[in-house]
Parts: sequence; C-alpha cells; structure tokens
Amino acid sequence: MAGRMRYQVRRLALPSSSANHHSGCEARTYTCTATTTYTDADYGYGWYQFGRMPPQKVQPQYITLRTASAKSSVVSSVSSATSTASNARDSKTRPKEAAASTTTTTTTSTQDTSRSGLFWESAGLDIEPRWARQPDIDAIAQVVRRHLGITSPSQCVVTFHSSGTYNKLYHVNSPAHGRYLMRVILPVDPHNKTRGEVASLQLVRCKTDIPVPVVVAYDDTSDNEIGFEWILMELLEGQPAHLRWRKMNMRQKERLVGRMAEFQAQLSRCGNMTESGFRGIGTLGATSRGDSDFVDLMMPEPGPMVSPVFFTGERWHYPVSRGPFQSSHDWLRSYLSVIIKEHSATLAQPPPRIPDDTDREKRESAEGVTRVARKLARLLHKLFPQLVHPPERTALWHGDSLSLDNILVDENGRITGVVDWECVSTMPRWVSTQFPEFLRGGVEREEEPHRSRYADVFSDEEASEEGQDGGVEDVPDNEGKTELYWIHLMEYEQTQLRRVYSARMGQLMGHGWDAEVEEAALKVDFLGAVAKCAQGLYLKRIEQWVDAVEGKEFVRLGDVLRGGVAGRKDSNASTTSGPTDTRTTPGITTIKTTATLSPKRGTENQRPRFSMTKIY
Repeated sequence: MAGRMRYQVRRLALPSSSANHHSGCEARTYTCTATTTYTDADYGYGWYQFGRMPPQKVQPQYITLRTASAKSSVVSSVSSATSTASNARDSKTRPKEAAASTTTTTTTSTQDTSRSGLFWESAGLDIEPRWARQPDIDAIAQVVRRHLGITSPSQCVVTFHSSGTYNKLYHVNSPAHGRYLMRVILPVDPHNKTRGEVASLQLVRCKTDIPVPVVVAYDDTSDNEIGFEWILMELLEGQPAHLRWRKMNMRQKERLVGRMAEFQAQLSRCGNMTESGFRGIGTLGATSRGDSDFVDLMMPEPGPMVSPVFFTGERWHYPVSRGPFQSSHDWLRSYLSVIIKEHSATLAQPPPRIPDDTDREKRESAEGVTRVARKLARLLHKLFPQLVHPPERTALWHGDSLSLDNILVDENGRITGVVDWECVSTMPRWVSTQFPEFLRGGVEREEEPHRSRYADVFSDEEASEEGQDGGVEDVPDNEGKTELYWIHLMEYEQTQLRRVYSARMGQLMGHGWDAEVEEAALKVDFLGAVAKCAQGLYLKRIEQWVDAVEGKEFVRLGDVLRGGVAGRKDSNASTTSGPTDTRTTPGITTIKTTATLSPKRGTENQRPRFSMTKIY
C-alpha cells in the first residue's frame, strides 16, 4: 500500500514578467502529500501538478500539490468518508460537492452523446468523467420517498454526502424508516454498471456472510425524475478502517485480515456452479448492447466487462470484444487491443504546426506505450492458451479496490461492512491469488520501527496542516510523529499481515493453495505489466522484464521495476530537477531539493522555482 508523506513547499522566486502565466501560484506556502510505493526509492517517474499547470516528470516520488483551499485528500488510499461511513466508497471521494480539484489541467472536453449527462475532460495525461448536469436533490428526495413509502417530505431528509469518480452519494435520514444511502451514477457504461453492482451485492448477500448493504431499490436507466441511474441501499454502520487503523492493536489487525481471507475464500466458491464459482470472465448481470433488457439478478451470469479499461472516453466506441470472455487469453488480448488502439489514434493525429514540449511528450509516450503493448501481446500467446473449453473457471474478485477505505469497522476493529462493489467482475482464479489491495506493498520490513527514533511533529506544523486541511476529519491522527514513522510501521505490519492472510487462505482453500499462488505468479506479473503499460509507466523496465521472461529468466516484475534486471542498464534512471542537500542529525534526516514546477514555456529563468523539504 502506498504511504503518505507531508512536504512543505515554498515559492523561491517568480519573475514579475511571468506572473500572468501562473495563475494561482503567487507567493504562499503549500502542503503536498506524496504517495510512495516504498520509502526513499527512485521507483519511477512521478508528476508534479501545481494549480493549472500540466504535469512535469520529476523524481523521486509521486507528488500532487494542492493549494490550501483544496479540501479533498490527494491520496487515494486514505480518502474516506467523515465519521459515518458511506456504503459506497470511491478512492477519490471529496468531502464537499462544490470542492473542485485545483490540480486539473483542462485541455479538451469530449461530450459523449450516447451517454447523456456525461462528458470527459482531459487533465494532464489523464481523462476524467464529468457531470454535464447536476442531479437535483429535490428529485432525489421524491424518488426516495416513493420507494420508502413516505408521504410527508418532513419525514425524509436527503443531504449531499460526497462525490466519487463515477457517482454522487446522498445520505437519507428518516426517523420512521431509518438511514439509507442514495448512489446517483454517471452513465459511463449505461445499464451495465448499475446492474453489475446490484447483481454482485445480491449474490454476495445471498451466498456469503460478507456484510454488504441491502439494496432497497434501483433504476438502471435515466428515465426517471433524477435523470440518472441510481441505487438506494441501507446505510451500514461503522467507520473506514484506515481511520481506526493506528488505534487498533496487532491482534485486532490479524483478526481483520483473517476475516478478509475468509471472505475471499467464500467469493472463490460462490457462483452459479456448486462450490465452483463461475465459468467465464465478465461483470454479473451485464448485457451486450442491443440485447434484451431482462437480467436474472438472482442467478446472474458473467456478461460484458464493466471496467474503465473499456468505457473511459473514446474507448467506449472502440470495436473490441468486451466479453464475456472464455479465457484469460481473450480478456488480456482485448485489454492490450484497447491500449494499442488508443495510442495509435494519438499517433495518427497530425502534429501541431508549432509543437510544444507537452505535445512532444504525449507523442513520445504514445510511441513507447504502443511498442511495449505489442511486445506484451507477443508474450501473451506464450503464457496463456488461446483455446479453452469449457470457459475458464472464475471467481468474483473485489481485491483490486479493497483498500482500508472500503472496509468498515466498529470501535473494536471488527468488520461491519465491505463496500464499493462497482466495476467488480468475475476474474480468472489466478487473479484471486493476489493479496487484497490494503496488504500490497513493495517493501518487506521485518524489524518493527521504534517510535522514539523518529522525529516529532512540532505543534506549529500541526496547526498549519490543520488549517490547510480545512478541518476535514478524514485523515488519521499522526499523534505528533512524523509521517515517515507511520509509513515504516505500515510496511512492517503489511509484512506480518501478509503471512497471516496466506496462512489463513491455505487453511481455507486446502494444501494446494501455496502451489496455486506460486503457479499464478507469472500470470499476475503479466497483468501488472499490462496495467503499468496502460498508464505509460516504467515502459523501459517492462521491456526488460518481457525480454527476461522470453529468455526464460523468470524474475518478478516488482523486482525489475524497482531495480531493473541484473546486468542491464537502468533506462529509467534519472535525477532530481535541482540540487539536493542532505543533512543528518540524531532522529532527523532532512533532504532539501529545488525543483522547477512550471509549464514548459518561456526561458528557464522565467519559470518559478520552489524549494521542497522532506523531514524524516
């Protein structure tokens, strides 16, 4: 799991001649949060985003800068609800509906007429969904009252709760009927996304003891007062585990991990086959475009896959297979086809008459991604059989989005709910040999960090951060210690808890589990390489890994990403963008680096520079 580290960033100089080019970047102090795959390692390129500036590739961490007015968390692994958890948690939850990310750099917006109410907006190298119109809260209240049988508006209070990437959440409170959550959904994959979530929740609730929300009602069309698809579900009690994690003792954490292993074992068996899960890869309840609207949600079958891989932006219109897939080969081939088509389209566009650095970077990135995706496609045919009959055995898999945000616990650390089942699909059984997201990490830390060896956070720094956070109570208490202590502690705990999870899965799945995990390792690495390639990350090192595997040198992908293949040149090595000064004192190591965080326009001396100090 990614850790969090606070930086203090101060503007050093901004020439007056360039002030107009950097709106929002006047002299002030900013706080940014870094997500690190593992501590102090040059794991790859990251991006600085500052106000409306385009991302700049800088080493050594993934960092997003936000101004003090931005109240949303910048780390996906720690964003969450306030004290009462929502049942549907998105990794980019925002505490206020009107809060807008200051990091978005808009270049183009794409209106998709086939998905009314949705448009896509470019943000740097990414594309993000946006609401073409806002849901009307009075219409939401009307729909809720009708389905709960409430006649008096005063007996039902609907309030906005938070926004996710693909939805908006509303709290429903009725003294006579209880508390509920209304999830209003963007039509990124009309009908199928809503059906898939409802079908998954109903199946899990029927065939396992995993605590999931009860679906009260839903509408998988936009033909209603709200004008969007929606799901009304009961509100589970509890708090996101990440908010209580630092207060929980190791025994409580081991118990939680053991329960999560039990949940995964149940998911591996529940399905439309007796004790054998499913056949085929896809999203439950989804139907192909133009098929009948009838879906048996009580005994669902895998259908087309609902995934950002297939529905983001123009990908929705690509003529590629979306499933249900009979085999891992068919699924991954389609995944790679989407990547190649997307970046080939970028290369097919005529370059601007006067290309800037951003244009050149996008084209170079597209060339690199296309080249690596084609190499992965050639390796695919060697690792996965093309012909499979009957369809491959699969299991419902929630692990990729199973962060501590999506596990609700009570004050004793006992699980009260598992939420956020959107875009969950049946996956090959080898996929489910992975650890759930909250247990993944790139560091094996065997020695427990000693709290006394880490620096204290000064009271004035705490006050400053509290003011910048706007008082949002969705960040764990650091208890006066530097963030690095908590990062190292999490790495240590993950190392121990992975063993707990593996041992419990071995007990539940039988003695062949360890062998199944070992046999799946190469396939899991291939999937990881495809995902990294789609993001345009670590392309040279992925090529190194592919070359090693083709040469029958079976090294783990994570090892290659961290350090490259032994004896090969590290093509991704780079340096910081400014001088670095390292000083060590008892208990504190301070690394100070100066970086240019600005659009690539004008001369070098016209770009503002900032100092960034990381305190250990």
